[in-house]
Amino acid sequence: MVKCLVVFWAVVLGITATSGESVAKASCPKVGFSVVEPHATSETRALRVGTDQTIFVRRESITTTSDISDIKLEGGGDNADDATILIKFTPAADHRLHDATTNHSGMRIAFLFNDEILINVVWQGPYGVDLGGSQVDIRHGRHKAEELMKAIQGCTAIPANEQAH
Repeated sequence: MVKCLVVFWAVVLGITATSGESVAKASCPKVGFSVVEPHATSETRALRVGTDQTIFVRRESITTTSDISDIKLEGGGDNADDATILIKFTPAADHRLHDATTNHSGMRIAFLFNDEILINVVWQGPYGVDLGGSQVDIRHGRHKAEELMKAIQGCTAIPANEQAH
């Protein structure tokens, strides 16, 4: 009887610990870079940009929240409403982003926060995104950047008090 109770509690506690991790991961935002395609395909999903435009981003992102190893929010220059987000990715994700943009001048990429497009740009030039970190400049997006920083706390390897600078 005692053995059965020990096994029962071990199973219950194991399930509780596992479901707690799932809940924590489920509450983390989806943040990352994705390729924008010119048309809808089975490999894309439609997202609204503003009120009158739809773009089609690949379902499989280049980078994801779990790839972020460091993220900081800085001022965006002269306009107090602008924001700059500095992001470092794991080495594998860093290389994926670099490879996805190298020799792909004219390719459109978007930086997403959940299903909201924070930037949507055409990559220019033969060189890829530099290894070692990315910078996302958001015009008139300070509020959204602060919202992202708050939502991502606890979802990366960085202590929460070091995320917003």
